[in-house]
Amino acid sequence: MADNEQPQTIHSWAVEYAKSGRSKCQASKATISKGAVRIGKEVDNPYREGATMFLWHLVDPLFKSFRLGDAHKQRITSVDDIAGFGDLKAADQQLIRGLVDEGNEIRDELAAVDDDAIRLEHSKNGGVFWSIVQSGKTTRVRWGAIGEDGNLSEKLHKTEAAAAKFVAKKIGEKEKGGYQRAMKQEEDTRAGQSQAADTTSATGSAVSYTHLTLPTIYSV
Repeated sequence: MADNEQPQTIHSWAVEYAKSGRSKCQASKATISKGAVRIGKEVDNPYREGATMFLWHLVDPLFKSFRLGDAHKQRITSVDDIAGFGDLKAADQQLIRGLVDEGNEIRDELAAVDDDAIRLEHSKNGGVFWSIVQSGKTTRVRWGAIGEDGNLSEKLHKTEAAAAKFVAKKIGEKEKGGYQRAMKQEEDTRAGQSQAADTTSATGSAVSYTHLTLPTIYSV
């Protein structure tokens, strides 16, 4: 998904065994074999006004795609959201339920440490940001225009040490590219602080970022 592309509105999710071998996975572009488990997302049909259509996915590529893209992209967070789930074989239900639970666990763990994310900013393109945070073996990178939630990429590494090495490497690459570290500061919103009031009114937030030039404290 391009940085400026809006996420699709997904009306519903459905799962079934493919009736033929003609469909392709929208995430991996691989052919979905007849009888394979496929999950569809119901979206607006661009060719028929007022109509909807299903875009089909293989199970693993779909759940991997949930770790990428717009921060507000709709993701499956409960098997109750998937029509037809109860019609699947027990083993297939177990597989999908496990992937849903794993995704929820990863997002919860990352959300718990999101305030600790290292954020860097650059003045190019009107002002952009890039941030990274680690929770155990998982990392989350966010990037986009300053003032927006942007896109994200979540990655599960083999070990915590590998995740930490990835964090250090990516920060080094960004700083070499001209990004500067930013320190989150709570603005003074007391009465009489007109500048803080203006900022809160304009952005809906009482948080700003001040650039800092810090020494490199990591090694690759």
